[in-house]
Amino acid sequence: MMGDITVPLTPERVVVDWNIGHVLAVGVTPVGVPGSLLDYGMFLRDKLVDSADLGNHSEVSLEKMVELEPDLIITWDQEKFQTYSKIAPTVVFVPEQYDSMEAEVTAMGDILNREAEAIAWNKSFKQLIAAAKAKIQGVIPDDATFTVADFNFLKNPAIIGNSANRGGRAAYELLGLTLASKVKSDILDQGKENMEASAEVFGEYVGDYLLMMVTEGTKDHSLLPNVWDNLPAVQNNHIFKLDIHKYFTADPYTSLKDN
Repeated sequence: MMGDITVPLTPERVVVDWNIGHVLAVGVTPVGVPGSLLDYGMFLRDKLVDSADLGNHSEVSLEKMVELEPDLIITWDQEKFQTYSKIAPTVVFVPEQYDSMEAEVTAMGDILNREAEAIAWNKSFKQLIAAAKAKIQGVIPDDATFTVADFNFLKNPAIIGNSANRGGRAAYELLGLTLASKVKSDILDQGKENMEASAEVFGEYVGDYLLMMVTEGTKDHSLLPNVWDNLPAVQNNHIFKLDIHKYFTADPYTSLKDN
């Protein structure tokens, strides 16, 4: 999106300020990443123990980036392109430009000259997704509907659509679970990733199953004192609590770890 960029043939010292999992998927371990991303990316941590901490993803340390002497920087932020380009060749990578996770990995393989690794990863990816879908066949009724809700960051719970984070994409795009009807009409069909739902309307968005993003010390259903016990998903014990520190990220590498 920034025009033609000349990058090293096979970059080895790669710095990433957001899409870490895409780089890991094609076999490259970044030399530097924002440590703040790992707070909500637990599945990424085991591969990044030797990667330098660049600080907060919203404003990474340029001094630290320079010290790492990268031969390529991969960013999500067009506004950082000019600044980063003064340090090393820089590519703006935005997953939303692509139609699928496989296409995202293929693109990253092209950028990093790891085409063979991208092909191998995509093949394994398809097999693992098929295996994950097979696990729920016969366990979840075909007509069952699902809602993903995040109880962490807002005054009211957030209802998650086919979002690039917080489990939405893994649930709806990869596993093919059916969204609750009002989640589809008010979020997915409106091109939104999520929306805040007050206690008064929360129940309208909850399907047969509720996947709750929670963390220790966070308010959960206490936000819904007059609603919770009347939800069919609660009455049928169809509530699954998921640690937001693991499930916030939704990159290809993390999605496979989730399974």
